Amino acid sequence: LGSGWSVLPDPGDHFYADPFPFQWQGRSFLFVEDYPHATGKAVISVVPFDASGAPETPRVVLEEPHHLSYPQVFERDGAVWMLPEASAGGRLTLYRATGFPDRWAAETVLVEGEISDATLLEHGGQLWLFATDRDGYGSTSDTLVVFSAQALSGPWTPHPMNPVLIDLRMARPGGAFVRNREGRILLPVQDGTLGYGGGLGLSELLDLDQQAVRLSQPRPVDPEGDWPYPKIHTLNRAGMLEVIDGIAAVRKHSGKQ
Repeated sequence: LGSGWSVLPDPGDHFYADPFPFQWQGRSFLFVEDYPHATGKAVISVVPFDASGAPETPRVVLEEPHHLSYPQVFERDGAVWMLPEASAGGRLTLYRATGFPDRWAAETVLVEGEISDATLLEHGGQLWLFATDRDGYGSTSDTLVVFSAQALSGPWTPHPMNPVLIDLRMARPGGAFVRNREGRILLPVQDGTLGYGGGLGLSELLDLDQQAVRLSQPRPVDPEGDWPYPKIHTLNRAGMLEVIDGIAAVRKHSGKQ
């Protein structure tokens, strides 16, 4: 991972996770899962960055009766959109910014089901969603499903080969797709073999059409450097911001004096 990482502080009674940076009108914004320990249900918060690159105070921008996380934010068709995970609510909902970055309105439901960490890609003249789907009481991290559509609003069609992969090492996305300088398409993927948040790798997208979906075996992301925690959970970048999160052990307070 190298050096130069700065830790976004939290007040201690909740944590931030699943960071997604976004550039808007020359400014940087960071959208995060904001999990208050007291409620056990996360909301989505935004962290604006000032002109010097320093983070401002996080503030809540989206809350639902169910848990929210993995807030992928992107611009398309003249609007800004958010696609947060809401597997606890049983549906994947697309939100449109009505007053960026603080106000969001539910636009449409893209996919029904217990879909986790849906990640958007435009490729080959189509839109694609990569996500994990939970089979009954099984894992939320080992079954990769893919959907395609001609337009963001859908309809979204399940891939004929779903589930395209069953593998705890690489089925669950861990950040937005990236295209490197050679034009290769890479997807951060979570390694769940050591538990949730146990590690992260990068898989190359080798084939994607209506006949096949194929990813390379992941190359592990090494946590060495000045990143202070032993494991990595997600990886994203936009503009000058590259962001990661990870699992860390924390001491629980008993409340006794």
